[in-house]
Amino acid sequence: MILIFFYSKKQGYMLFHTLVELFSIVIAFAVFIVAWNSRKMQDNKYLHMVGISYLFIGALDLLHTLSYNGMNMIPVPGYPANQFWVATRGMEALIFFGGFLMIGRKRKINTELLFLFYFVVSLAIAASILVWKVFPVCFVAGKGQTFFKVVSEYCIILLLLISLLLLYGRRANFDRKTYQLLAGSIIFAVLSECCFATYASNTDTLNEFGHYGKLISFFLIYKANVQMAFEKPMASIFRELKASETEYKTLAENLPDIIMRFDENLDCVYANRDIRELPQFADIDARTFSKRIRNELEQALAGRKNIAGELEVGEQNNLSYYSFQVIPEIFDKAAESRLLVIFRDITKSRKERLHLTSLLDTIPQQVWTASADGNIDYVNGVVIRDFALNPDSPFGLGWQHFIHPDDIEECDRAWKLSLRSGSEYNVQFRLKMADGGYLWHLGRAVPILENGKVTLWIGSNTNIDLQKKGQEQRDEFISVASHELKTPLTSIKAFNQLLARAKDLDKAKSYLQKVDMATTKLERLINDLLDVSRINAGKLQFNKTDFILNELLRECCDNLQLSVATHQIILKESENIYIHADRFRLEQVIGNLLSNAVKYSPLADTVHVSFRVEQEGVIISVEDHGIGIASQELEKLFDRYYRADNAAERFGGLGLGLFISSEIIKAHQGTFWIESELGVGTTVNIRIPLGETAIKNQVANGLTYSDEYLAITCNDQKGWMEVNWTGYQDFESVQNGGLRMIEVLGSSGLKKVLNDNREVLGNWSEASDWAGKVWFPMMIEAGLRDFAWVFSPSIFAQLAAQKSFDVSDGKANVRFFHDMEEAKRWLGEINHVSGS
Repeated sequence: MILIFFYSKKQGYMLFHTLVELFSIVIAFAVFIVAWNSRKMQDNKYLHMVGISYLFIGALDLLHTLSYNGMNMIPVPGYPANQFWVATRGMEALIFFGGFLMIGRKRKINTELLFLFYFVVSLAIAASILVWKVFPVCFVAGKGQTFFKVVSEYCIILLLLISLLLLYGRRANFDRKTYQLLAGSIIFAVLSECCFATYASNTDTLNEFGHYGKLISFFLIYKANVQMAFEKPMASIFRELKASETEYKTLAENLPDIIMRFDENLDCVYANRDIRELPQFADIDARTFSKRIRNELEQALAGRKNIAGELEVGEQNNLSYYSFQVIPEIFDKAAESRLLVIFRDITKSRKERLHLTSLLDTIPQQVWTASADGNIDYVNGVVIRDFALNPDSPFGLGWQHFIHPDDIEECDRAWKLSLRSGSEYNVQFRLKMADGGYLWHLGRAVPILENGKVTLWIGSNTNIDLQKKGQEQRDEFISVASHELKTPLTSIKAFNQLLARAKDLDKAKSYLQKVDMATTKLERLINDLLDVSRINAGKLQFNKTDFILNELLRECCDNLQLSVATHQIILKESENIYIHADRFRLEQVIGNLLSNAVKYSPLADTVHVSFRVEQEGVIISVEDHGIGIASQELEKLFDRYYRADNAAERFGGLGLGLFISSEIIKAHQGTFWIESELGVGTTVNIRIPLGETAIKNQVANGLTYSDEYLAITCNDQKGWMEVNWTGYQDFESVQNGGLRMIEVLGSSGLKKVLNDNREVLGNWSEASDWAGKVWFPMMIEAGLRDFAWVFSPSIFAQLAAQKSFDVSDGKANVRFFHDMEEAKRWLGEINHVSGS
């Protein structure tokens, strides 16, 4: 019990430390953002110099947090977090002190050099602790703080106190409020350092109070920067505007835009023209017009910030569009508040843009445009979806971020050549998609010329990944097939030559056996090629009969055991199971699975075969203890010609066995899936239904439904529909359940679904295309807005779920989860934020 308490206390302090430090880091970065964005109008050199430093102070504090003992984020021995603390606080104190030396200087601060200086100093501090490891030790387990750490803390306190005296002496350079904020920040920094100079443990009370002091100090410096950077200059600006109101009105009345001013009661007190003179506003006066934008006016007045929006006016067949911006005119706390609203007619450009955007969003290719110098200025919706970009600012990262590193040089060379010569751009490259995978694309761009000069580039990227990989697979298959077919032929030829010269009968028999083995292998390879040809032509024949599965499995195991001396094939017997299937083809599947199990477990000596009946189907499992398969390659194993990367170079084969097996299983309305772990082994499962499959135990009652595969209920209290899927699913069960969900969702009026797949077994990939292309659109039509999908533990069921969403149009708000509580929390938050 004592150990549990200690563990909980330690973890609790770590959580406290992390949260406090993260809040401090966020505030530090906010200080930098304020200082950086106000640098051109900031006339206080002290705040300018101190404010910019907080980007690097925050970065070092982030390293302090990540290297804290127990976080295990930066694996460095000792207590690097204490070293980062001393170095960062020392840097902060020196900047506080040095900033006062800048007051009174006539020469303007070079912001870029100052930024570079801070960067170099911060980099040196980080390197001295993490790379060179020359920074003095600050904390020793069991002993506490070192002498260097304690002396450093008192030196920092001394520097801060001197800074406080300098602040008092130069208080005339600051307004009263800023002076108070700065003094408070330094005082809390001193109190924080006093705690850190005297604490005995990294988790004691003084350490905790020290972090509170640091957080308050950071917040006060943030307030001081905001006060000097924005509030004071903006008040001055608006006082000048108010003084020249007459000039302002004269200018406004001669502008083509509509300009209005509103008072604190949101009444229009000025308009530069009578809007009823405009045809689109024939039936609207200023009061009615202001009601259309009342929400934006209230937001701007309450938040004291600019609000932008668009307005649609006129009749349905003759709409006009205006962009507008609401600008609060707040001079100081005592003065009245005014709202300036500027309307600009964007009807023509809006309609042209809507038509063009709609057209470009309907095509499957990525479309983009670039200016004459090559900077991209437009992308269509396909680009935004493919790369999961922010629609409001899609150009931040640039194309280079998404191009495969091996393709960047060629793409850049071709693009620069096109820009110089004005010739067409044409290149093939791999692009990194939203899921992190790379797909091959054909990129093309043509120049638009005006008066002989390039004014615009119009480009497209076409997905050619399937064609590219298909060609690569065909080329690789031809190479592998040539090698695999040549090997037994070479053996046959060699042993025939030896046989012709052999005089010893025993040797001749041995050579004949080896010729027979090579001939059998060659026959198997040729049969695989013929089977693939039949599958492609849809002519693979099946002759289904009733037989005992036990006998087939025993026969397959015995046959392989005769030719394998390295492994023991162990069949777990069960009661006789009668099955209706093609015995020869099923024997082909089992034989292939057993051969693979032996081939890919060279260091093991057993292969286990078992079978069982579940949910009116028989499941056959072949388990080995071999090399295993990476999870990202599991689904691909049943593709034509595919061989896993960790096996392709070590083991022979055409990569056709599992593909042929999967087609045979599908022809029996069965499914397949694999459970595997690298270095541990692999279990291949196939499921064949016993007789006709039919949905049983169907019970429908109002807004509830259940059968042997799923249960649907409506949770009115939570505001969502709950669906629980169970057991082995096939196309029929998925389709029936999906249609039932559409029916209940449409009747209930709910817009959210909690889809629980935790009890789903096996693989239902044959229904994933239907789910994505047919079912998802029908669910959206029935009212679906938010869909929380809780994964099955089966990796193949997870892949089927992900595929069903990938092939959909992506209009539903779908999130995948491994934890039910997390899924419920997400649905609840979505409901809270967006509402119905």
